[in-house]
Amino acid sequence: MSPLVNPAALFRFRFPCRRREKLWPPAAVNFDETCRLPSLAAVVGVPDVLKLALGWNETGLAVRAAVRGVGASRWCHPTRAEDSDGLHLWIATRPTGDSHRAGRFCRRLALLPSGGGLRADQPIALAAAIPRTSEVPAALPEGSITLESRLEADGWRIDARIGAAALPGWDPVEIPRLGFFAAVVDRRLGRIPCFAPPEYPWDSDPTTWAGLDLTA
Repeated sequence: MSPLVNPAALFRFRFPCRRREKLWPPAAVNFDETCRLPSLAAVVGVPDVLKLALGWNETGLAVRAAVRGVGASRWCHPTRAEDSDGLHLWIATRPTGDSHRAGRFCRRLALLPSGGGLRADQPIALAAAIPRTSEVPAALPEGSITLESRLEADGWRIDARIGAAALPGWDPVEIPRLGFFAAVVDRRLGRIPCFAPPEYPWDSDPTTWAGLDLTA
């Protein structure tokens, strides 16, 4: 039975996102423990499969996701972004905190460990639809996201640089905070969200997302 109240909703989660001098290549980002987001899997009742680290500077965001415990098979289809296995991110560059519908400053991204390239064996970044959006953001500019992936026997890893052009309304000087949500989508295990139980409308409701403070 689903809980009547989202256990995570008892808290208003805000996490620091540390500034990094370089966001690419992955070896130059200098991710450390201060960049890692805490796991809330036990709080929201989902498998603890994701380790996620973030960094930022004026040019955009850097993301490192390591997923374990999902096996070696992956279902990644560029024409089915919302359903494809990978790391799915919801980012609001101008969060209001009170609107239950995403707007033009909200972007959903599907970062897939494979499915791209001529042999469908390369990582690919896609814009995905947010249900009930009040205003659709601009199209995702080609080349605005850079990706590397590593496929493993029990999971995968993705490194990504999400450029400012991919984030409508990006202005970290004027608005040094983001609305943020992440989920792993896996064909076998289903949707594994970070900050709310699977039954809650986090895929469409920005009030269920966490906050990121863009700090030094």
